[in-house]
Amino acid sequence: MKQQPGRLRFPEDEKRQPWLPLLLEIQHLTNQGVAAAIKADGRKLACGRGCASCCRTHTDIPVYPLELMGIAWYATEKLEGDLRERVRAQLQQHRDLGACPFLVDNACAIHPLRPMACRQFNVFGTVCAAGEDAFHTRRGDVLNPDAKHKNEALREMLRHHNIKDGRERRRLVESGEVHRLAQSLREMRWETLAARMTGEKP
Repeated sequence: MKQQPGRLRFPEDEKRQPWLPLLLEIQHLTNQGVAAAIKADGRKLACGRGCASCCRTHTDIPVYPLELMGIAWYATEKLEGDLRERVRAQLQQHRDLGACPFLVDNACAIHPLRPMACRQFNVFGTVCAAGEDAFHTRRGDVLNPDAKHKNEALREMLRHHNIKDGRERRRLVESGEVHRLAQSLREMRWETLAARMTGEKP
């Protein structure tokens, strides 16, 4: 059986950024849940590198505050060279792109720090057609995330908001109130991040 990759680690950065270990643990939980759901389904995924239909068709990708911090950190501190410049330029023009501003050459430039929603959206069977959102055209081919891991990741996310009581975190997740924290990735003011990537004040 193929072993699942472990939790992503940035040892020096995790020492400097106290929020980063929590985010990486949440991402690891999410990845475990996706792997479990894929195994339980038994079908072969159609998704793969170079398949970026969802990065274009999905206009309502939810992203949580802690995830936004991770994206901003990764873009400003980890992206380098031509990729960094291309992402920065796309962030400046993101409202005119018709796609996620982090999509470069049909690949996610921030893949290690991509949001939970992106990790959990997987399609079985055939690759999505141009412009197709499989969630609406063939819902039966879209992966149902493992509820146990998904909810645990969301409960852990609430620690970032200083909600320490386990019962309250469970209530917020089970009621769906946790989703009020999320914003739409495509509607963010990414010009601000573009300015940070050049060292300019927004």
